[in-house]
Amino acid sequence: MRILYVVSRPLEINTSASIRNKATIEGLIELGHQVDLVTTQYDTNHSNFDKDILNENLNVEYLKLGGIQGFAKVGRKYKYLRPIKNMLYNFMSKFEIYDNLKGIVEHSTRIEINDEKYDLIISSSDPKSSHLFIHRIFEIGLIRDTPWIQIWGDPFLSDITRKNNILSIKIKKEETKLLKYANKVIYVSNLTLNEQQKIYKEFAYKMFYEPIPYVKEELYPITLKQNKSLTFLYCGDYSSNIRTIKPLYDAINNTSHKLIICGNTDLKLKSTDRIKIYPRVSYEKTKEFESKCDVLVHLSNNRGTQIPGKLYQYSGTNKLILFILDGNTQLIKESFSKYHRYVFSENKVENIESTIFDIAQDIYSETQFVVKDFSPKIIANRIINITKDV
Repeated sequence: MRILYVVSRPLEINTSASIRNKATIEGLIELGHQVDLVTTQYDTNHSNFDKDILNENLNVEYLKLGGIQGFAKVGRKYKYLRPIKNMLYNFMSKFEIYDNLKGIVEHSTRIEINDEKYDLIISSSDPKSSHLFIHRIFEIGLIRDTPWIQIWGDPFLSDITRKNNILSIKIKKEETKLLKYANKVIYVSNLTLNEQQKIYKEFAYKMFYEPIPYVKEELYPITLKQNKSLTFLYCGDYSSNIRTIKPLYDAINNTSHKLIICGNTDLKLKSTDRIKIYPRVSYEKTKEFESKCDVLVHLSNNRGTQIPGKLYQYSGTNKLILFILDGNTQLIKESFSKYHRYVFSENKVENIESTIFDIAQDIYSETQFVVKDFSPKIIANRIINITKDV
């Protein structure tokens, strides 16, 4: 099968969504499908640029954007322009419901595409302009019959990272428009699927849940020993309005164990003798930290239905995983306890301390295995099977 895969942010920009898309694409390729990726031109000056993320054997068409995105590239290159760039972003966010890669839509009539060229089209957010690009192609009639799957990392109206609620009516109208043309719509959280089916009842029949695949399976030597000082690792962004990391920070400081934190944040946490704080690091550096630690930490969002993608990447290893619950803790725990893979704790200092004590007693060794249900090949195959009744 020949598949067109569209994501408006280049995979070379290191984000959770990029890693998810990388894993999904590699799963499709592993199944024997030919995948063409359409994305926007990457910027080597971007703070999250990581050339090692992309599969070098993938056929990629890069679309060059102008406008605000062109100015953003200049702003990243010349530091004195960054305040202007940030001011423009903040101004546009008050009126614009899409991301700053929306300009990809202007290329919808410039790429070679028709119903004979591809057997399947997949657009994947985030960013959400990925779906808008394919919507425009359907809207102008370049494609009429090719099956289209939308994969949503975050929903549109219910996205907890959205700061401006004034635009909610406009966003719901736009989300309805995008969902209309899709043959199938996939959400990477079962909780999000349930919410979306309630909000958009007319499209509930074509909505599905498929979890995020891990990039690759990693089997490490088991190093956990009873009562020794352990190293915990949290890799991921932790803005205070989305995730609450302070209880973990305080809990580790109250023990003899160590913690590595790496990710973007608005907090001013300080490194200590036992805790090392890093900004977001490259994919390869993340894997290096992962190999040296004893316990991987998953921190739930403090509201909403989305599950941070890092959990699935951790699930491709045999490292012990501390799953810190927050938000709708009961539903989240019910969704993941069936795998018998995670050590759960409420996001409170005393609960985390108690769970860390239990971990140090080496009583969770039976949870240290790879969750095969999240392998790229299995997830990709399930995505393909969803289209069989189209």
